[in-house]
Order: sequence, then structure tokens, then C-alpha cells
Amino acid sequence: MLFRKKGAPRPQTQVSITRQAADGIITYAKTWHPNEAILILQGKKKDNTITIEGLVIPPFSSNGPFFSGFSDFFLPFDSSYVGMAHSHPGASNRPSLEDLNHFFGLVSVIISFPYEDKTIGAFDRNGGSMPVTIIG
Repeated sequence: MLFRKKGAPRPQTQVSITRQAADGIITYAKTWHPNEAILILQGKKKDNTITIEGLVIPPFSSNGPFFSGFSDFFLPFDSSYVGMAHSHPGASNRPSLEDLNHFFGLVSVIISFPYEDKTIGAFDRNGGSMPVTIIG
């Protein structure tokens, strides 16, 4: 739809993650625990769905118990990047102010301890929750 009626709600964006990508996020988070882990998400956006199909370990990333990050200076250009994923070693998968200030791409996926399908959350750049579906 090119134009919406004034005041009409914007359709909510959905996030679909392949089973292989979800398992990669879970395994990577468990490997780095109790530190945070960070990954780049590869996929595509079509209409109101962001599909995550692959993961990239960012070069020269830094990790600690309360932070994870990377410089996009060392990241090769790739038009398939749709966002990033990182882990929270605690029980909350809500984005912090720091997470929102360092937003990358279209979606931020956050997985919290104990790192399972049900602890995966997806958020837009304003911290709004996006529904997550694991496919395949």
C-alpha cells in the first residue's frame, strides 16, 4: 500500500527466524554466558515481515557481563544485513537505553537467560516489541 488514510494505524512488522538461525543465536548466547554475545542478522524484508535466515559474527567484537558491541567500520558491506542480535545474561530481553542508542538495521533481537526459543524478543528502533515466529 503506497498511501494510508490519515490516522490509520501502521501495520505491525513481524519477525520470522529460521530454525537454523534461532538455534545459532541460542548456541552462541550459551557459549558466551555469563557475558553478552553479539551477532549480525542476515535476511530480507518483504511487506511487513522481516525474515532472518543467517548470522554473521562481527569482526573485532567486544563482549563483557554488561555489554557487547562492534565497530561497523570493520564490517564488510552486505545488503542482506537486517539487524543485530545479542544476549542478556539476566532474565529480561527488553532493550536497554544503551541498546536503543546503538541500534543497527531494521530489527534488534535480544535473547535472555536461559537462552531458549521463548526468551527471544525482537524490537524496533524505538524499543517497540515485534512478534517473533520461528519457522522451519
